[in-house]
Amino acid sequence: MNFQQILDYYSREDIQKAILEIAENREVAGVFKNGSFGSRPNVLIYPDDIKAMVRTGTLEFHCSLEHWSNPMLLKTEPADYDKYRVGWDIVLDIDCKKFDHGKIASRNLIWALEKHGIKNFSIKYTGGTGFHIGIPWKSIPAVIESRKTLESVKHFPDVARQIGLYLKSYMKERFEKELFKKYTIEQLAEQTGKPIGNFFAEGGESLDPFQAADIDPILISSRHLFRMPYSLNRNTFLASLPIKPSELDDFEKEYAKPEKVKADLSFLKEAEKNEAAGLVAGAVDWYERINMQKRKKKKLMERPNIAISEEHFPPCINNILNGLSDGRKRSLFILINFLNSGNWKKEQMNEFIVKWNQKNKPPLRDSYVISQLRWYKDREKRLPPNCKGNGWYSDFGACQPNELCGKQNKTIKNPINYSFKSLNPTRKFRKRKK
Repeated sequence: MNFQQILDYYSREDIQKAILEIAENREVAGVFKNGSFGSRPNVLIYPDDIKAMVRTGTLEFHCSLEHWSNPMLLKTEPADYDKYRVGWDIVLDIDCKKFDHGKIASRNLIWALEKHGIKNFSIKYTGGTGFHIGIPWKSIPAVIESRKTLESVKHFPDVARQIGLYLKSYMKERFEKELFKKYTIEQLAEQTGKPIGNFFAEGGESLDPFQAADIDPILISSRHLFRMPYSLNRNTFLASLPIKPSELDDFEKEYAKPEKVKADLSFLKEAEKNEAAGLVAGAVDWYERINMQKRKKKKLMERPNIAISEEHFPPCINNILNGLSDGRKRSLFILINFLNSGNWKKEQMNEFIVKWNQKNKPPLRDSYVISQLRWYKDREKRLPPNCKGNGWYSDFGACQPNELCGKQNKTIKNPINYSFKSLNPTRKFRKRKK
């Protein structure tokens, strides 16, 4: 779009009305072509304010999650925020590379909201590949009755983040099932440009669908801004278009072309007082519980800081080292993490894995193996997948447990534990103190 087309779009009465409707009591900022933000704080009050910002180079309009008594009084000191904050909305951003992944994630987030009795939520296309799903302030109870009594307006962004994390946890199993039913892990890795191992949760006992379409509530912070409904996206020149939940499955990006847009649907306007009370209380309780569990979680086992020799490798690793025709990419991920956890030097590990790859039928592309080794080179040590993890050793025939493994009972939880136990079968390793 050229400047005149952009100005014409934002000069439309219906677009101006929709933008000004959500701008009330919010901080507003313009975004320029290069992604930089205009001066803050700023507000929109009149239609001409919109056109004036466009004339100075604004392509996108963003506004705050928080409602303020006077946005223009906001300064950089967070101490001021509680004084002027009069409310806040929850807007969860579905962040994804592939449009269809975003649809699947949005569908499951909507399901989670409906399961908690939330009917008055809003959804809009971002103008890129994802969606924004929001709960209006009116639905949030003024006081949260949990283990502690909290005044909602003073507990932003903490409560908003907790709600987001809770919903993410609540929808995970359903989202995982739907996503991996439609796409293989190999397809998802290719579509997202991520290593295949990223799609397995720590320990490999479950899959991680949020690698394809993430919801990161930690990004919610005070004075956090989101793209306003009907704002253009500066990269695609598509509108950030509110839609009805029933329209999600059939929605196509082309519906958000400026010439097709009708500003006839509000975002974060429809609300029922205290509708989200149950959701909020449940989320706060859940967050307190998982924090307690984390504190009680067993500490990591202290292990010798010596490189594990091949004679102490478990049967599954030895079977992988014989070469495979199935599960080669997963095995590469396993070997990198196993050898890394086994204190092998990087050069030694790289040479060992490149040589192993030649036994595969057929070998993985050299460029793929090298790229994976580089990816994990400076990453923090991560254990290989657990023995009973779905999609791993048993799936491609590598798991043939011996006595030290516990035979079919698999009393050894992780291949690296096997090796350290093999090194010293009588020693009980102490828990590492943090």
